[in-house]
Amino acid sequence: MSRSITLSKTGDSRIEVKKSVFIGRSFHISSPDEASEFLAAERKKYPDARHLCYAWVTGGENARQKSSDDGEPQGTAGQPLLELLTSNGFTDTLICVTRYFGGTLLGTGGLRRAYSDSGRQALEAGCPVTLVPALKWRDNCSYPVFEMLSRKAGNSGWVIENIEYGQDVAFDIIVPEEEEKELIRYCLDLTGGALQLKDPVSFLTKGESVEIS
Repeated sequence: MSRSITLSKTGDSRIEVKKSVFIGRSFHISSPDEASEFLAAERKKYPDARHLCYAWVTGGENARQKSSDDGEPQGTAGQPLLELLTSNGFTDTLICVTRYFGGTLLGTGGLRRAYSDSGRQALEAGCPVTLVPALKWRDNCSYPVFEMLSRKAGNSGWVIENIEYGQDVAFDIIVPEEEEKELIRYCLDLTGGALQLKDPVSFLTKGESVEIS
């Protein structure tokens, strides 16, 4: 699994261009069906709106993408929204923009800019995060070893959680997949081979904040 970007929360935006109002929203999605559910809710929320344009992408083994101009001139709405997602490496993300027509035609260039600006602001408001493939171990060690391992984890950006104190210290440690060998080597060197991490108990992603270009 490679690094990808998605949203940590729902994002909202609102811009006005020559009295046309563009209401942007962005969502983290887990499937095309969930994207359809969000879009249906948006249509219900703004039943009198002229257009609801959108784009979404999903990742994994069945990666898919879709966009819609919803009656706007071809390529002026759905495509720029989709380009925001694909050019920035997003996955599992939906952007939709509801437009209330203000009576003045914006032209194809004006529409592309308005939809792109609205979508970008909605994405930024959704607090994008980079998903880093990570591995998680459950293990235990002595208190002195745990103190040194904690210090190394803090300096390296590794996560230690679910700590239980007893005769030894039991803990979970999460590191980016690409740093697995570094962790194993450090534990072996630190303990003279006494702490040999078992197979990871799970594979997950660790979020790191990212800005949209």
